[in-house]
Amino acid sequence: MRSFVMTLLATVIAGSAAAADSTHLVIEVARSFKDGGGYKWESGTGSPREVRFAGQTILAAQKQGTYCSGYTFAVVMQAAEERGLLKGKTPDELRKFQKEWYGVPKDAQEMQCAMALERLGIGRRVKELSEARPGDFVQIWRSSKSGHSVVFLEWVREGEQVVGIKYRSSQGATDGIGDRVEYFSDAPDHEGKVLRERTYVGRLNDAPR
Repeated sequence: MRSFVMTLLATVIAGSAAAADSTHLVIEVARSFKDGGGYKWESGTGSPREVRFAGQTILAAQKQGTYCSGYTFAVVMQAAEERGLLKGKTPDELRKFQKEWYGVPKDAQEMQCAMALERLGIGRRVKELSEARPGDFVQIWRSSKSGHSVVFLEWVREGEQVVGIKYRSSQGATDGIGDRVEYFSDAPDHEGKVLRERTYVGRLNDAPR
C-alpha cells in the first residue's frame, strides 16, 4: 500500500511539474518579445520576427509594427519547437497551421488558435473557461464585432466573479506588444465588450516523453 501511495504521489508531482514547465515556457517565450514596437493591422504578416522551419520561411517578419495573430503565431511556433512538438511535421503542414491560426479557411474563423492546435495535433481546446491557465492561447470576440488573438495571463476577478481577462498580445492600446486587461460585456459596473460565450481557449501539448 505504501509503495502504491508513493507511486501515485510521484505521478501527481510529475504531472504538476510538467504543467508548470508548460506554463513557464509559453510565458517565457511571450515575454522574450519586447514591449511596444508599434501596432499595424492594415497589412502584412503581423509577426515580430521571421518564422522558419526546416530551412523554409513559414511567415515573414513584418517590417514595421505587429498585430495580434502574428505575435501569437511567433510565440506558439517557438514554444512548440522548443517543446519538440513539431518533429515529423512538414513546412506545408505548418503553412496550413498558420492560415488556420489567422482564421482561414472559413471554418477556422471562429475558434482560430484553439482549432489550429487541434488540427495540427500539437494542442487541444480547453472547453471550460475556468480551466484556463497562464500560457494558454485565447481567441476573443467583442460586441463591437472585432476579434483578438492573445496569450492568457490570468482572469480578472472581483470577489468570486470573473469579470475580465488579462492577456499579452499586440494591440493599439499598448502601441504594439504588451499586457492588457479587457472586461466581459456582462460584467457589472464595467464597459466591457468581450463576449464570454465567444471566448475560446487553446492549450499547447506538453513535451512528449
